[in-house]
Amino acid sequence: MTDVNWTGAGSASVLAYGPALEEREASLGSGLHSASEARRLVRQFLEDIGRQAWLDAAELAISEVVTNAALHAHTPIEIRLSGYVDQVCVEVRDFNSTLPVQRNYDVEATTGRGMSLVAAITLECGVHPLGESGKVVWFCVGDPPASPADDVLLGWDVEAWPEPAAGSTETRRVVLASMPATLWLSARQHHDAILREFVLYCAQHGAPNMDLAAADKARSTISNALIDAVSEAHASDTARPVLPEGHPSPLPWVPERLDLAIEVPADTGWQFAVLQDALDVAEALALQGELLLRPGLPEIIAVRDWACEQVIAQLSGSPPAAWPGTAQTRFETDVRAAGVVEWDSSIVADSHRGVIAADDANRIVAVSRPLARLLGWRPEDLVGRRVVTVVPPALREAHVAGFSRHLTTGEAHVLGVPLDLPVLCSDGSEVQCKFMVERAPINPGRSVYMAWIEPLELPDGE
Repeated sequence: MTDVNWTGAGSASVLAYGPALEEREASLGSGLHSASEARRLVRQFLEDIGRQAWLDAAELAISEVVTNAALHAHTPIEIRLSGYVDQVCVEVRDFNSTLPVQRNYDVEATTGRGMSLVAAITLECGVHPLGESGKVVWFCVGDPPASPADDVLLGWDVEAWPEPAAGSTETRRVVLASMPATLWLSARQHHDAILREFVLYCAQHGAPNMDLAAADKARSTISNALIDAVSEAHASDTARPVLPEGHPSPLPWVPERLDLAIEVPADTGWQFAVLQDALDVAEALALQGELLLRPGLPEIIAVRDWACEQVIAQLSGSPPAAWPGTAQTRFETDVRAAGVVEWDSSIVADSHRGVIAADDANRIVAVSRPLARLLGWRPEDLVGRRVVTVVPPALREAHVAGFSRHLTTGEAHVLGVPLDLPVLCSDGSEVQCKFMVERAPINPGRSVYMAWIEPLELPDGE
């Protein structure tokens, strides 16, 4: 076993629990298989000391902690196992000094619960900073089962460690002009979730020939810079998004557009290309149903491609090119790729009221004749198109951001809330309408969203 000194000379552990009956230490790599190796070591340790009853909790907890370290620390990982009469304590050390940040994902989110889960299944858990030498995340399992307190869960509602930009002797200034902040922050949540699922998928099925640590560094370089910029804008109370009255922003107090300047190491353009490749492969797996997360909407993919390509181009000497907006994304979807939901659409198609239904691919699956007539469409011509077909251009990014955020985190700011919003007609005109959106879960794990829509005033000639 490796002799590990985590807290300075003469100290072998961050936990002051006294002499252990049995101790083991090991060094792991920073790759995708570290979690499975950590589970094996924990399983062997508990079996050797006769504490198999604690095995399920220990294996699950070590998987979450080591997976987070492999995903976000990008350093070697060291573990210490200490067995006592009434508990076993596990310490996981990495060499990234950045500490966890809190996440506030909804109960239906497919990500964001990892460390809350650790708190729920262990006796105790915590994080011990080691300054520039990294940190230690620790937990203890044993009898009786843990009854987690609310403050413990709140403290551990985290998913990832934000990755600081990699050090380099030469940096270059990259400007992401007219960055759509709300759209990117929603895209960021999707990126976080799908990259995590992709890494876990690769650990089970074999790693691809790409540097996923580099992809994560590129992702966090843009996201962390934008978060800092949004925080500054929020503190100065400037550049708030302009949305129609009654339309809730999915991310309040976020500038609608900003010119995001980033200092990027001059030799890291390849990392942003790897990020695009990794996300493309992950999106393909999501389309095939291999991941828990639904595929990203076209605008979510478009904004990350634009941002990555801008970094790569500007590092090669090209001038900035502003975000072109959602006009570059197509309105129709590939029905085969999106997957048709099994659902009785007659409640919508036969309704005498204005109502439209969309699936969780944000594709229209049914529309009533009164609503189609109001918007200048035939129902059969709308079915299969994306919902943005009837969303005015000024609201498309807000719509995509809110819906994507809902799919990733479970947050639902507009469901069951009366809204007054314009709807786009086939001829480009707009009709101001009253909305009420409802969600109908469809097995297995799919949803249909129905929007009941009434015009506030009929168009001329109606």
